[in-house]
Amino acid sequence: MRLLAPLWSRATYRGWVWIILGGALMMPFMMVGAIGRNAVDPDAGFDGIIEPAVFAAVLPLVAAASLLLPDREVERTAARRLLGAEFASPADDESWNSRWRTGCWFTLHVAIGGVLSGITLALVPYVCYLLYHGARATFTNLGPEPGPFGGPVATWGLLTGPLFLAALIAFVAATTAGMRALAPRLLGQGASDRLAASRAEAARLAARNRIARELHDSVGHALSVVVVQSEAASRLIAHDPAFASQAMAAVGETARGALAELDAVIGALREDRDDARAPQRDLADLAQLAAESGVAVDLRVTGDPETLGRLASREIYRIVQEALTNVLRHADEPRAAVTVELDTEASVTVTSPAARRPRGRPAGRGLIGMAERAAVLGGTAAADWHAGEWTVRAAVPIETKGRE
Repeated sequence: MRLLAPLWSRATYRGWVWIILGGALMMPFMMVGAIGRNAVDPDAGFDGIIEPAVFAAVLPLVAAASLLLPDREVERTAARRLLGAEFASPADDESWNSRWRTGCWFTLHVAIGGVLSGITLALVPYVCYLLYHGARATFTNLGPEPGPFGGPVATWGLLTGPLFLAALIAFVAATTAGMRALAPRLLGQGASDRLAASRAEAARLAARNRIARELHDSVGHALSVVVVQSEAASRLIAHDPAFASQAMAAVGETARGALAELDAVIGALREDRDDARAPQRDLADLAQLAAESGVAVDLRVTGDPETLGRLASREIYRIVQEALTNVLRHADEPRAAVTVELDTEASVTVTSPAARRPRGRPAGRGLIGMAERAAVLGGTAAADWHAGEWTVRAAVPIETKGRE
C-alpha cells in the first residue's frame, strides 16, 4: 500500500501545483525563444514554443534572469507551502552565495515545471481519450477507432488510461520529494550562514557565562553575609536587642554594598578597557558623546532623564555609543539622528544613511552587545534596513532610582 500512497496524498497534489507554477513561469521565456526561432525561420510561426531545442536554448536565459529577479522570498514561500520543505532563511539574503543558490533553485523549478506541465497538458486529455475508446471497444460492437491513436493501447483504454495517469502521479510525487529534500541546500542557510549563527550563539553563551561568573564573584559573598546576619538577628532579637539591631544595620550596609557591586558588574560587562570599573557615563553625557563621536549627530531627548535609574541610564548611553560607533564604521555618511524618548518606557532610535542593506559580519559583536544590554534591563534592541536607512531601535522599561 505504500507504493499507492502518493495517489491519495495531499502532498503529491500540492507539489503538482508547485510544478504547474514552474510551468507558468517558464512560458514567458518560451515565448521569447519562439520569437527568436521565428526570426531565424519565419515559416515556423510560434511552433517553437513546444520545441525541445527552444526549451534547451532558453535555459541559460532563465539562469541569468534568476540572479536579477526579486524571487528569493517568493520561491521560499512556495517551497514551504506547496512542497512542505522546512529550512531557515539565510541571514544575508543579498549575498552572492544566497543569490546563486536561489538562482539554481529557480532554474530547476522552471525547467521541471516546463517539462512536467507540458506532459500534464498532453497526458491528461490522452487518458480521457483512452478511457472513452476503451469503453467504446468494451461495451459496443463498433470496435476501436482506426487512426494513429487506435490499436491495442486504445482498445484496452480502461486499463492503460489509469496506468498512464498513475505513472504520471508517481513521477510527480518522486520529483516533488526530491525537490523537497534539495530545498534546504539551495534555499536555506549556507555554510557561511551556519558559521555566523554558530559564532553568534557562542558569543551569546560566553556573555551569559561571564554574567553568571561576575555576579557570583561580586554578589554571592555579600548575600551569604546577609543571610547569616539576618538569621542571627532573628534568633537574638528577644534576648539581645542591641546585638540584633547591630546585625540588622550590618545587613543593610552589606545589601547596599551588594547593590553597588551588582550595578558596577553589569556596567562593566563587555568592557575591555582598564578603567572599565571607573564611574561611567549616562544619559546626562549624551551631548558630550555626540560631540566626541566623530559623527554629525542630530540629538533629541524628550522626557526627564532623572526618572531613570542609574543602571538604565548608563546602559542606554552604551547602546547609543555602540550605535554611533557602527555609524562611523559602516554608514554611507558619518551622520545620524538620535532620538531618546522617556515616557512609560525609555525608547532609543538611531538612524543613519545606508543606500544598500549592510551585510552581516561574522565577527560583529555590536548588535549582539546592544541586545544583551537591553535584555539585562528587561527590554529589547534590534536593527533593520528600510528605504535607504539603517535604524537601531531599543526599548527598556523605566526603573526609577527608588527601585534600584
